[in-house]
Amino acid sequence: MKKVKSVIFCVLMALILLFSLIGGGCDGVKAPTDTLTVALSTFAEETFLPWNGGVARQTYLGLIYEFLAYADPETAEPQPGLATSWDMSADGMTWTFEIREGVQFHEDWGELTAEDVKYSWERMIDEESIGSPASQMRDLIDTIEVTDTHEVVLTLQTPYAELIPSLLMDYNAGGMIVCKDYVEEVGDDDANAHPIGTGPYTLAEEHQAAGPIVLEVIDGVEDHWRVTPEFKTVTFLLVPEEATRVNMLLAGEADLAPISYDSVETIENEGLRVVSIPDNWVPLIWFGGITETQEARYDPDQPWFDLRVRQALNYAIDRQEIADTIFHGEATPAGSSNPVPGWIDIVPYPYDTAMAIQLLEDAGYDEDNPLEVTLKTLTANPGAELPIIGEAVAGYWEALGVVDVTIIPTDWGSVRSELLAAQSNSYLFTQRGQPFAEALTPATIFYAPTGPFTSYATEESAALLDEMLSELDADRRVELAEDFGQLLHDDAAGIFIVYANEPYGASDKVGEWPTIRMRPFNIELITHP
Repeated sequence: MKKVKSVIFCVLMALILLFSLIGGGCDGVKAPTDTLTVALSTFAEETFLPWNGGVARQTYLGLIYEFLAYADPETAEPQPGLATSWDMSADGMTWTFEIREGVQFHEDWGELTAEDVKYSWERMIDEESIGSPASQMRDLIDTIEVTDTHEVVLTLQTPYAELIPSLLMDYNAGGMIVCKDYVEEVGDDDANAHPIGTGPYTLAEEHQAAGPIVLEVIDGVEDHWRVTPEFKTVTFLLVPEEATRVNMLLAGEADLAPISYDSVETIENEGLRVVSIPDNWVPLIWFGGITETQEARYDPDQPWFDLRVRQALNYAIDRQEIADTIFHGEATPAGSSNPVPGWIDIVPYPYDTAMAIQLLEDAGYDEDNPLEVTLKTLTANPGAELPIIGEAVAGYWEALGVVDVTIIPTDWGSVRSELLAAQSNSYLFTQRGQPFAEALTPATIFYAPTGPFTSYATEESAALLDEMLSELDADRRVELAEDFGQLLHDDAAGIFIVYANEPYGASDKVGEWPTIRMRPFNIELITHP
């Protein structure tokens, strides 16, 4: 009888083990299986602390750490994360955050508390921090006070109603929280080599420069408070060459990779899928010398200082043709510089060569006295297509018969240096408009009256921006954002070309991938087919 009981016990244990391996628990949560291999064009700084690198790293850091708030994949609206709620004071100067209880750091480093939030913010705004939101947060934050174990109060230097979507959601590192005790005990070097967060993944092995970044699920991930991933391991490979990434997809050596627009048809013809992050960036052209609020960047002698010239150069471009050809349908004509709420629905300039010619003639240009334009072209990421787009735009302009264009290939570093030194007044240059969850952030980066990267500002736009910054009513801020975007369009602040998707090739191992408009995040949410 004892032998029979022993056999029955062994059989039962074997069944339980088998059930858990194939994805069963009493609560129905399946154990993660298999490996997802992601080939990326860049790892950026290849560092693993929020304050020692830029936002591009969050494609992999977002699996290790977690954020105070998360963007809804459909609407981009803030949803509770490590913060269960937040409250802004009536004057917009004080924010109170309630921190989620019971969230545990990896490897028994304890429960996340308000002290960890305070420490993460302090490290981000430290003078040595190079985190993507560091400078903006330094300018905003006055004091940080822990008022309870799971409550922290942030006092600002100036009201900022868009604090959460602008800085503290999962596409910016301001809301990424580290373990204070761990970093202080082991130091930055060791904490960078072996990061401790609260996310569903951890580094499986120490990362070597340019080598794979291999992440594996944490012990007990089935009980993770936010998500139990479907893939046990996620391996990121650094593959700068687009052709190599495509070949890896076709050979089954990669399951997900950014691809060029020219490769979309190839991927689809081979039976693989293309998953695009919609409205991810805007190829655009900035005018030099039209920042009226900065004497050094103000040059009324430039021909495009005349509004008629700027509008003519906009009317002359067939945006739909660029969307159909260069972007292979992965784009739509743009009416603004950034794909953000309040701007994205602005009606773009129509393709009207007759109007363009008439405006140029009214401004004094004809075949005997053509408009002379210097256009500097450069690449960005995304934005490898910018030089080709520059050539296409120059072709549209010259087809008018009254414009002569000189194209100068260059790089962002050179243009950036000239822009910061106020030496970019005499030419136009290509650039990309980035995605954000709200309009205030791009408005303060690209159109602030005294900003270092401002390409357009007038007394009218500066006054409207001040009103946007001080407005605390959400509905009124939406109205002001729409007004600001329309002003930029009507005054031809730049040449906004298309809202471009960012396409990724996906193998048959990839099921659903909830994405947001911003960047290729949410890797931990990718499902099996």
